[in-house]
Amino acid sequence: VLLTVASAFVFNLETTIIKLVEGVPLATLVLARSLGQFLWVMPALIRDPTLPRTRHLPMAIFRGALSGVSWFTYYLSYSGLPLATATVLSFTTVLFVTALAGPVLGERVGWRRWLATGVGFLGVLAIVRPGALELGWPVAASMVSALLGAAIVLTTKFLARDERTGTIMFWIGVVSVAISLPAAWSGLAWPGWGNLGLLVLAGICGPFAMHLWIEALRRADASFLAPISYTRLVFAVGFGLVLFAELPDLWLGLGTALILGSAVYVTRRGR
Repeated sequence: VLLTVASAFVFNLETTIIKLVEGVPLATLVLARSLGQFLWVMPALIRDPTLPRTRHLPMAIFRGALSGVSWFTYYLSYSGLPLATATVLSFTTVLFVTALAGPVLGERVGWRRWLATGVGFLGVLAIVRPGALELGWPVAASMVSALLGAAIVLTTKFLARDERTGTIMFWIGVVSVAISLPAAWSGLAWPGWGNLGLLVLAGICGPFAMHLWIEALRRADASFLAPISYTRLVFAVGFGLVLFAELPDLWLGLGTALILGSAVYVTRRGR
């Protein structure tokens, strides 16, 4: 539980930092995150040169590609939406996992879980209702990010059966750098000392939060920890209010209740 709460706080710190960065291209943000991921595992690689060895190389590369692509949509959504709104929409990952569990994992999903999933997406409609948010790239990126997040959950669940945390994170770093470096190359420029410091912090917070979350999953059931990870919303509301003067409204509260309620039910039902 403590690892999960800590990861929720650090994940939120990462997205807050991204909102504070000004004038830096999206691809550069993703490159900083990818380099942070790669450098995070370097000490472990030095201690153990066998770290890259994996029994599931194609899946490890696919998992890394999912992260590299998802960070583009993830950062776009947080840079263009209020912290609390982007955080709540990211929780729809649980609903996408339900939708994909049948065709991908062959799991039987009963009508109760489908009904709860539908309720959750009604919460999404409450948040992005006409006139509430501009239905532009940030909202679309948020939903794509949640969908990719569901694929990340499923592939991580598969890899964690046999692979070490360091091995999984190593391949995420390698593949995400390979994806983000060509995309960022043409726009690379000196960001200024302030932005550089923020990019370094974001590059540290991302892999640190991921490491905490993976270690939490090793120690307890995902169905038990998933509702606890929603403490991210508490941190998001606090940071948004203090740093960006973002005030949640009643519709966001309604959408949050529907999304979180359905996500908790789906998780418990799946267990």
